[in-house]
Amino acid sequence: MYDPLDLDFLQTRGGTVVEAPGFEQRGAPGTPLLPAAPEVFLLPEGAHGVSFGLEVLERTEIAGGGLSLLPSAELRPIGHGHPGARIGDPDIYSLATPWPEAPLISSHTGSLSGITVASCLVQPWEYIPATGSLTLLNRLRITVTWEDGPSSPLMPGQRDMALARTGRLSGETARFPQAGLPLQGGDSQYLIICDSAYSGIMEQLALFHVSRGLTVETATVQGILSAFPGRDDAERLRNFIRDRYINRGTVFVLLAGDESLVPVRMVYLYCEGYADTAPVDLYFADLDGTWDGNGDGDYGQPDDSLDLYADVLLGRGLFSTPEGAQVFVDKCLTYQSSPPQGDWRSTAVLCGAVLFEETGYTADRGCDSIAVELPSYWQVHRFYEELPGGGFIEHIPVIDGGTAWNHYAGHGSNTGIWWSAEPLAMMTSWIATDSLRNGDMSGIHTSIACHPGNYIGHASCAEALLQNPLGGGTAVMFNVSYGWEGYWPSLGASEWMCIDLAREVFRHHAPSLGLAFSTAKDLRIPFMEGGYDRTFQSLLSFSAFMDPALRVMRTAGVSPVPPAPFTLSAPWPNPAQRDAPVAFMVGFEEGSAEVSVHDMAGRLLWETTIGSPGRVGWSGTDDSGRRVPAGVYLVTARRGDLVRGRLVTVLD
Repeated sequence: MYDPLDLDFLQTRGGTVVEAPGFEQRGAPGTPLLPAAPEVFLLPEGAHGVSFGLEVLERTEIAGGGLSLLPSAELRPIGHGHPGARIGDPDIYSLATPWPEAPLISSHTGSLSGITVASCLVQPWEYIPATGSLTLLNRLRITVTWEDGPSSPLMPGQRDMALARTGRLSGETARFPQAGLPLQGGDSQYLIICDSAYSGIMEQLALFHVSRGLTVETATVQGILSAFPGRDDAERLRNFIRDRYINRGTVFVLLAGDESLVPVRMVYLYCEGYADTAPVDLYFADLDGTWDGNGDGDYGQPDDSLDLYADVLLGRGLFSTPEGAQVFVDKCLTYQSSPPQGDWRSTAVLCGAVLFEETGYTADRGCDSIAVELPSYWQVHRFYEELPGGGFIEHIPVIDGGTAWNHYAGHGSNTGIWWSAEPLAMMTSWIATDSLRNGDMSGIHTSIACHPGNYIGHASCAEALLQNPLGGGTAVMFNVSYGWEGYWPSLGASEWMCIDLAREVFRHHAPSLGLAFSTAKDLRIPFMEGGYDRTFQSLLSFSAFMDPALRVMRTAGVSPVPPAPFTLSAPWPNPAQRDAPVAFMVGFEEGSAEVSVHDMAGRLLWETTIGSPGRVGWSGTDDSGRRVPAGVYLVTARRGDLVRGRLVTVLD
């Protein structure tokens, strides 16, 4: 199940970090940091009472002793404070018994449009802290048991969407319904919910989706709240959506307006010392249970038996005036029916800040992971802040000239997203309002930052992008609360959702942005550890402000060329003595490649360009010929948007 040959080891000042493909680092503060991977099982419809069992079938010794694993630190939201000190718990690090105590560290069961998804998070290691020995549990037998239950009588169109998403969860190649083909079944496939005074404006969007083959229903908030039961307005609205989902075939839901026009569900969020209250629209999309399983009136808490898999594809239009509503509708219609021609349709901007200077945690790795998902012929503008910090303003005229995909990985507040040092403004409410005159060339915007989507009681950066009548953005996916880091070098949940979103759109060709957004969140759920963990909080925070049925523009290169193989071999020797050269093979078919070496703070030490594939040697020096100090270095090969990276350790 797990291959010892896939393991890599990163040496840091505080200890060793083990890495493996498909794994992410996990550990409570003070305990050994070890990678974990989810296992996902699709069970029969209606399955419930799920339980897991685990049996170890084979062990492989990785280190017989002397291995000191890096202790886990207390994490922080993106850009908030200093990462916690990595101090090993002496009671744990003196143990002569295996850590973790059991490899199965958490499990979750949910229903995705009637399909039961069961997952468990596995940490397949036995580490003896007292001796430093490490064993990989490379073959496991995981047993899943359940009780049968009734299936859900869903429409064929709902079933097709659910099967596409569960297929991605189980690791299959996407089987998304083809864009342009009508959904089968139901007379309310696209549900618009708006204030009665806005029905006329929203009718324009309704007619557009009818012309594309969807059945559309427009319902007013006033009519819903007077006809459906519930403890408060948010529950009445959710009960109405659930009725349409069960009885009328609803797949897409648009909440047309901010909290002044359409009810919101405020949820208390807490993680690792950071508390917040924010509007969580997943409440209106995940229709299983009540979101108040213990009945205490405090919705959306870990002990409320939350499902978290969205049953409908939901977006919210952020506006509070008829003028704002008309701008939102006009942008949706123009983008999907008559977008301007030009290079902007294949242009992206990726902004990456220094997130935690103390640990060298920068956003360029997450941004580069998005870049490789974009079509190879796109023009991708990268603006990456280097340590110790210093922002950019050059990206603003690029966005002003028209861009199809924009990503902001920085610090945040409700009014904007920030670099770590002057000039601070990456994307703000006033930039979106005053500086962007991109007209109908307004694309899609995503971010990992804290709070730029929080619209309650004040204008937000997301609203400014959507409501600018002279430009801005057509669709925005921002956090309404905190975005969360990962255990470096693992990326955090907020970063992964933005990466997976781009992957679903461009690699797997999701037929709607709402489907791509929900699938990106689906893929994170199996990584939850339980309780108020950062993955759980990130899932509640990441929100979609858009037409959920929006089809992302498809473009074609002037001369489309199938992607050529591009490889970077493992460096050898690794670790290397300080006076020993390090060699690696770079493979590609034609053209050239840029090869570079960075330290773990992100500083460029050495670079070269090769005109043909083959062996490349690095002498362990910087561009000035000085020997680099002992440590871990990142070897990178780049061809356009394609990037390959390997870690190498240089000893004293």
